[in-house]
Amino acid sequence: MHFWISILALAALPASSFAAVPDETRSAVPGVASPNANIESLAWLEGSWRGPGLGGDATEVYSAPEAGQITGHFTQTQEGKVAFYELIQIVPVGKSLAYRLRHFNADLTGWEDKTRKPESFALVAIEKDAVHFDGLTMRRLGPNRIDVWVRIDGKAPREALFSYTRTR
Repeated sequence: MHFWISILALAALPASSFAAVPDETRSAVPGVASPNANIESLAWLEGSWRGPGLGGDATEVYSAPEAGQITGHFTQTQEGKVAFYELIQIVPVGKSLAYRLRHFNADLTGWEDKTRKPESFALVAIEKDAVHFDGLTMRRLGPNRIDVWVRIDGKAPREALFSYTRTR
């Protein structure tokens, strides 16, 4: 129930929160293996990032690569209140990587509790200053700026942009 309420809340956001036609994110191709990659190649994500996204303020925090993975968390606020959280892992899958997360409402009830499985985004491509997971692109614009694009699927797929500045 909370999952659908949150999805409806996203749908009610102003159109300016989204790009109309997805062109920043990439999609995994069925039957095509994810490229080889190692977790150290994403060390540039380490830090605390803050900026606008989804019509409010967002914060993402990522650890340095440790024990073969990167851990992180995300907080979305609307009108000064927490809308939802995400707990994040970037982990090895075979010789590649996957971006996994679970969503939580402000009271920490989980969106994915019924499935008991996290959302998982397979690696599609990795570049010097960008990483493309299935439906999620993270692009480094300099030492203290990143843009994160997330594809929102539906009748009319669209992308949400989070423009972050490093705070730590």
